[in-house]
Amino acid sequence: MSDIIVIGAGIAGLTAAYRLSKAGHSVTVLEAGAVPGGRVGDRETRGIRYNAGARLIYPFSKPFNALLDELGLRDQMVPVRKLSAQCIGPDDDWLIELMPGPRSLLTPGLSLAERMGFIALGAKMLLARRRSDPDDAASALAADAQSLAAYTRRHAGPNVLARMVDPVFRGTRAWNAEDISAAFFASTTPHLIGQDSVYVFKQGMATLPEALAHGLDLRCNTRVVSVTISGDGYAVETETGTLRAARVVMAVEGSLVAGLMPDMAAEDRAFFDGVRYNSLGIVHYRLKGDVAPKMNFFAREAAGPIATYQQVPANPAKGQAAQLYAQLSPEANAQAKAEGRTGALHGLIEERVLQLYPTLNADCDDRVEQWIERKLPTFYPGYARAMAAFRDRQSGGLAFCGDYLAQSLLTGASASGERAARQIMATL
Repeated sequence: MSDIIVIGAGIAGLTAAYRLSKAGHSVTVLEAGAVPGGRVGDRETRGIRYNAGARLIYPFSKPFNALLDELGLRDQMVPVRKLSAQCIGPDDDWLIELMPGPRSLLTPGLSLAERMGFIALGAKMLLARRRSDPDDAASALAADAQSLAAYTRRHAGPNVLARMVDPVFRGTRAWNAEDISAAFFASTTPHLIGQDSVYVFKQGMATLPEALAHGLDLRCNTRVVSVTISGDGYAVETETGTLRAARVVMAVEGSLVAGLMPDMAAEDRAFFDGVRYNSLGIVHYRLKGDVAPKMNFFAREAAGPIATYQQVPANPAKGQAAQLYAQLSPEANAQAKAEGRTGALHGLIEERVLQLYPTLNADCDDRVEQWIERKLPTFYPGYARAMAAFRDRQSGGLAFCGDYLAQSLLTGASASGERAARQIMATL
């Protein structure tokens, strides 16, 4: 019997396993995929390189930054400063700053009252910095009952929503502002104000899961089919056999948990029935020649089937050809699922891509279509409160972790793994 089995080698599961192993406990990590990392990693298909999901690391999580220092990864971090995108609207274009600050006030199309409202909202966010945790949406429960769209209209105005907030959330997270809780915004934004950089790893996003997994008993290509109570521990049934453990950390995506746990209490099952993820389609085009760098977001009225369009110049030093990155809009993602076209994404966006890059047919050398069925947990209005209640009920030798239990970010996943490790260690 193993001391502890961790099911799922995403960042949450790996963080929990890393902490437990460092504390001297015997830990086995089971991962259904071929490599660790889940939605954090790098992929390559026919020479076209792309991310498994997460693309950036935000700087605001003190526990996560401490973990990076502990892993010796600081010198692997590359800052991306003053990240912005040109937003395309139906009648005009404008620059959107991804890190909110004074320059955001230059956004055209805002009334004087909206600019003043934006300043007042920024001041409110700064005052909330001490009592909000960017790794935990439940630290801003006062904002959880309303949508981000309603919150932004109320505090800043409809044009701030339409010209700033909505394009960013659609372009970076494939979320519509009316569908998500303001708690996500209210817990993270206070810690973004004054920041001018996000980060990537020199050698790609797989740097993090590889560092966390180093030295662990990690068994990839091992799919778990059920977890049941067995004596004073747990039976973990895989496709190839049954393992037993005194304690278990369940670190798979939240929407999959209930299907693996027939013994789950009704109250917890009701929570998991409410866990939702969005899906995301991306088409990566490799080009024969080079391109100038460009990144576009879109006002909803001008988006069509694309929410983000990016031109990535060639990098001869790394042997990388120039690429185009076209991320589907929330509406196009829904259409792809409804019509069974998740493996035929190019046809949904081809006309729009040709408008943005007219010589695509002549210049495209190859393309790869990427479909992420569970991209991000959707923190809809009321979800953070339900999440906090579920966490409060948890104790003992079965722990749950994932970004769906903290914050819909890489740093939230890591924080959830830290919390799960503490719960397990309290029983040892």
